[in-house]
Amino acid sequence: MRPVVWSKSGEAPGFSLLPGASIEVTDAEPDFAAAIVGAVSALGYQARRVRKPSGTAAAVIVTEGLTSQEHDIRHWNALQVSKDARCDQGVIILLQRPVPYSGLDGLSRTLRKEWPATKTFAWTLESMAATHVAQGLRHGCADGEISASGALYAAAPGAALSPPPNASTMEPGVWLVTGGARGVTAACAIELARTAGGTILLAGRSAETPWPADLPPANGLKLLRGLLVERSRSKGERATPAEIDRTARGLLAGAEIRETLVALRRAGAEAAYIALDAGDGVAVTRALEDAQQTFGPISGWIHGAGVLADRLATDKTEAELRRVFSPKVGGLTNILAAIKPRQLRHIAFFSSAAAFFGNKGQSDYAMANALLASAGRSLAQAVPGIRVKVFHWGPWAGGMVDGALASHFEAQGIPLIPVDEGARIFVCELLGGDPDQVELVVGEAWATS
Repeated sequence: MRPVVWSKSGEAPGFSLLPGASIEVTDAEPDFAAAIVGAVSALGYQARRVRKPSGTAAAVIVTEGLTSQEHDIRHWNALQVSKDARCDQGVIILLQRPVPYSGLDGLSRTLRKEWPATKTFAWTLESMAATHVAQGLRHGCADGEISASGALYAAAPGAALSPPPNASTMEPGVWLVTGGARGVTAACAIELARTAGGTILLAGRSAETPWPADLPPANGLKLLRGLLVERSRSKGERATPAEIDRTARGLLAGAEIRETLVALRRAGAEAAYIALDAGDGVAVTRALEDAQQTFGPISGWIHGAGVLADRLATDKTEAELRRVFSPKVGGLTNILAAIKPRQLRHIAFFSSAAAFFGNKGQSDYAMANALLASAGRSLAQAVPGIRVKVFHWGPWAGGMVDGALASHFEAQGIPLIPVDEGARIFVCELLGGDPDQVELVVGEAWATS
């Protein structure tokens, strides 16, 4: 495990553009784009505003990330413009602001892996100063934040550290765990219940579907499909394979939810399940109002919701990006609108190493998780007394990692995080870690002895 360390970036060889180089600036933010053109031209570059990059410029400065559009639209537009701007030996600079939260650094890191011949970077502008963008062209070979003084600060993993041996004691609270009824987030919730007690409210999209009385217990999807086919035939019904699969998955999800609730109660917490689509703002507001009337004010929030829709950036569809953004980014926005951040003592965001390092085929997932990290940093600064932790998880031995993916990671020499170990890391850091260390990259072995 390594903390994320932000430090001032020095001169970066290999990045500078020769005088007279052609630079295109997209005009999603027309006034600022015009100011950038003026500042860049003053340095001797051939700069111009464009609606769509030509694909031939030495560098393209993308302003789509500076607009006030919805998160999914803003990030989709930035991805589309990046495709148009792609040029061998060219440079793409993605501009964004810390508020509204943005995750274009996740995009830039992924594109560098998918398009190695194109240099792609994301700069977060603390102030809308065109001169800072122009100066960055001379020393900014890194993703990072450009401060109000014009200095570029880049993030990197710090020295390896171990979590504190014990979590600090605290008064029992009410915890909201989004995406926490199943998988690795559920394991973390159970460990939290064992350590902190209190009330844990699991929220997820799956319904708590009851198990049919005329169906024998079954754990595996294949076995359950067969049992459902036999039951359908015995009743003279003709269910399609798609219907059988959908029913089987729903039954297994419901069973897993109930198992998690039982495990939470055995671990010492009161537990309840809320069937909730975190991407539905109206439903989130209504459900959390009801929950707080029943269980009391929510004092801790763990946001572990997420889905994948892997595909290379050149083939990515808007529908896929929206599907990935809805639970993670939509959930973030909707829950922050329904809960007053100042009432929270703890926030934990489940990000991914893909956000910090990039990963082929996961431009949308990397952006969504990088946006979570952006939100975590902002909340830690804006809300005094709150403990915020952003976990950039490596691959777990469970959850979204199936057998094929596990073999893929093993072949690359990437160790999987054991579920029990990851859950202990999570609880010890959330409850007892250094409050000044907001972001953590987790993916190295942590001795259990």
